This record gives sequence, structure tokens and C-alpha cells, in this order.
Amino acid sequence: MRILMMLPIVLAACVAEKPAAKPYFWKLVSIDGQPFTATATLATADEGSRAFGQAPCNSWSGEIVKDPFPTWAIRNVISTEMACADLPAEQAFFAAMAAMTHQSVGLGHLELVDQKGREMKFVPLKP
Repeated sequence: MRILMMLPIVLAACVAEKPAAKPYFWKLVSIDGQPFTATATLATADEGSRAFGQAPCNSWSGEIVKDPFPTWAIRNVISTEMACADLPAEQAFFAAMAAMTHQSVGLGHLELVDQKGREMKFVPLKP
């Protein structure tokens, strides 16, 4: 009888956890219609509540804000603090990202926009 009572517990321990989805990385190609020649990436994690990536000089992460709908913004950004020759491009990247308030995603493109007409365009990062 004890064995039958323990069977559900034993079976529950055998259930495999769902593996975490791999992040999908996007590469920044332009800011406000101007080509972005430095390297900057964006990906999401934690079921879309966090964003992270690589800026021209530093790795970064931040919180994705989705309230009120249709807001989609990256806020509370933190980054490492390394200097490099692309520091002006990195400052432009972070300044533009701070202004963005909405996103549009489709097959092969991601756009972050604000309500003043600014935009950041991303394409899938090829491995």
C-alpha cells in the first residue's frame, strides 16, 4: 500500500523540465535611417521580460517594459564599463534605445520606434 501511495511522487520526479528556449539575437543595422556600422545586438530572455546584448564596446542588459499596452521599451539598462574606439557609436546606440517606446517584429526584421519618428532597425544575427 505504501508503494502505491508513493508512486505519484516518484512519477512526478521523472517528469523532465522544459528546456529554456535559446535567445534569438538581432543585429542593429540602422538608427534613424543612417547605417550603423559598429556591432550591436539585442536578444530577449525570461519570457520577454529582459533584454540583453552586446553594444559596440560593452555587454548590456535591461528590463522590457510592456505596460501600458502597446508600450515596448527597454529600461533600467546596465552595462559593463569598457572603453574602445567605438565609444561614440555605443553612446548613440544607448541614447537611441532609451528613446524607443514601441516595437514591431516580423519575418527577418525588428524595429524599435518612438512617437517622434525615431527608429532602430535590426535584422537576424547570422551565426
